[in-house]
Amino acid sequence: MRAWRIDWQSIAEKNRAFAPELLEQNIRRLRLAAPWIPPLNLMHIWLFWQRQPESANEALWRQGILAAHTGMLVFFGTLALFAWYLVPRPELIRLRQISVSVAVLGTLGFAALISAIDQLVTSNITPLLVGCTLAALAFLHRPLSALWLFSLTLGLFLFGIQQTQSSPAQLLSNQVNGLSSCTIGLLLAWLQWRNFVQINTQKQRMQAQAQLLEEQNHKLSYLAEHDPLSGLLNRRAFNGIVEHELLRFQRTQQPLCLLLLDLDHFKTVNDRFGHPLGDVVIKRVATLLSSQVRSLDSLARLGGEEFMLLLVDCDREHGLQIAEHLRQLVETHLKVVDGNAVALTVSIGMSYLEAGQSGTYDSLYVASDRALYSAKQDGRNRVKVATPI
Repeated sequence: MRAWRIDWQSIAEKNRAFAPELLEQNIRRLRLAAPWIPPLNLMHIWLFWQRQPESANEALWRQGILAAHTGMLVFFGTLALFAWYLVPRPELIRLRQISVSVAVLGTLGFAALISAIDQLVTSNITPLLVGCTLAALAFLHRPLSALWLFSLTLGLFLFGIQQTQSSPAQLLSNQVNGLSSCTIGLLLAWLQWRNFVQINTQKQRMQAQAQLLEEQNHKLSYLAEHDPLSGLLNRRAFNGIVEHELLRFQRTQQPLCLLLLDLDHFKTVNDRFGHPLGDVVIKRVATLLSSQVRSLDSLARLGGEEFMLLLVDCDREHGLQIAEHLRQLVETHLKVVDGNAVALTVSIGMSYLEAGQSGTYDSLYVASDRALYSAKQDGRNRVKVATPI
């Protein structure tokens, strides 16, 4: 029995989830379909106006058909104007809902009315079948709404033909045919809704997968350009930035400085306190250095305990001030890390390019490395400068 149970909560959730898209599609379909109905009504009015009735019943039938199609012409002409006004105005939600509901009720109501009027001269109920099919295919209906709409249409049709069909046999036949027409409309509406839900569910899944893929690509892109431990740029990404800034230097001649930083006796920290604390030290240094550089500068971890900093629009004197400031910060803030006396310091080698000079990335790097080696040789915890050759 549980397998046959209808999950009403799931249906209600889907109704709420897809309500905006359903309303948007229905209002666009209304704008597309409504302008076609008045020309058809005019054609019917012209054809029936030309025919002269041959009996009282036929005169009453002709009069009823003319009145019905005139009403439809005005009704759908007005709806067409409303739909044209509402399509670019998604904020008018309530008015949109009312317009679609009126359009569907009008379509089914006119179909039932014309079929009932036809019973004065014929047993034909084609307008009801056409109206039910059109309402089911032209608009999207939630299951319970469709059941209510087509049940109401059937009730209106049955009431109408009882007033106009005098033959008991024809009345019974048309009652059965009317039930079949409304059932066909209901089934078509349910199939439309099922396809609509499946398509939009698949669309949501694809959007979710696309978003996930975009996030994963962003993460991969980040990992491809950043050091996983410190979060700083890696060497490959940093090299690209330096090459770009050197091209800019050739055009603008604005000075730049390249700093190579190496933590002093870092191997001792790993040997005494373990690699986990060494990782904490690397992260602390990265955070400390990042907090001091400008947004236009670039900071990278080359690997191990080595860092590199590119200072753009920065001359030799300013570069030296920044390097000395960073050296003092490391010495001051990394005496103790997580309760361990690491007393860490940093040696810095700097090279620079100013207006009138020429140099490449390799020459800058070699000069900074040479200056760093000099700082190490002179006792560490100091800043040295070298000019690119």
